Amino acid sequence: MFIVNLFSVVLHTIVVTVLLLHDKEKVYLKGKDKIVPPFRFGVEDVATKMWFHKLAYPGQCLTNSHLDIIFYYLRKKGKYAKEPKVKFTTTDCLFFKTIHALYEKFIAQKKNLSLITAQHAIADYIRGRKMLCGSPWHLCDHVFFIIHMETESHWILGRLNIEERRMYMYNSLSTAMKDSAAIKACQPFAVLLPHFFALFDEFKKENKPVCLDPFEVVKVDGLPQQTSNDCGCFVASFAEYFIDMKLIPPIFDVEKHRDRLAVLFYKYARMKEVEFIDSEDEAPPKGPKKNLS
Repeated sequence: MFIVNLFSVVLHTIVVTVLLLHDKEKVYLKGKDKIVPPFRFGVEDVATKMWFHKLAYPGQCLTNSHLDIIFYYLRKKGKYAKEPKVKFTTTDCLFFKTIHALYEKFIAQKKNLSLITAQHAIADYIRGRKMLCGSPWHLCDHVFFIIHMETESHWILGRLNIEERRMYMYNSLSTAMKDSAAIKACQPFAVLLPHFFALFDEFKKENKPVCLDPFEVVKVDGLPQQTSNDCGCFVASFAEYFIDMKLIPPIFDVEKHRDRLAVLFYKYARMKEVEFIDSEDEAPPKGPKKNLS
């Protein structure tokens, strides 16, 4: 009986140890998770090692912070490239929340068009004024949107082709139910953006009024599918494949993509820290000039 009880205790200890090792929130010892000083990534500072752990290891959901930083560097890459292959810009997670909140109010008020004004935050995004490295949309061919399906706890990618007036939906967890929910999540963009475009002369062609019909939402088929909680990595990679004008492969090595992103961001942060490098858009704002007269 003693041997049986001892075996049970040992087995229980092993199981608990394994569970702790796989507890993704308890990777680092207490007090050992901090990055001091924090890594500066332009749009946000990263102060914990867990940020990199969540980015590097498959099966972990990426956060708003991860996607905002990744998409900032994507649009920075496009804006400052000597010969960009694609004219594009991106938005951020706040844009998604802002346009969804406006859409809810728009529908609740029976499609009240007075809600759509040139002073709204969405209009500032379109002008290229709302984000670091933002570009005016009328100078771009494509705009990438980070879209979070809250009821599904799932990220998808939206890509607006401005010339075609068509929005492409990239979903790494494609089923009839998920695709229906994903298309629904794209509706605020498809319905509201034509009205915002009508506010700006830059989107008019041959002095004709901008068409107010909703953008067509098209599902992109043949995409690799996730098997775990890796949708954020798929979203980032789908955008990067398009920007680099590369075909998205049917077989997707998510571990490889996560490793690459984590290593690139860590090396870049360390380089900035060691060499005291800040690009112009990331540097602290200069104070007002003193009047010496």
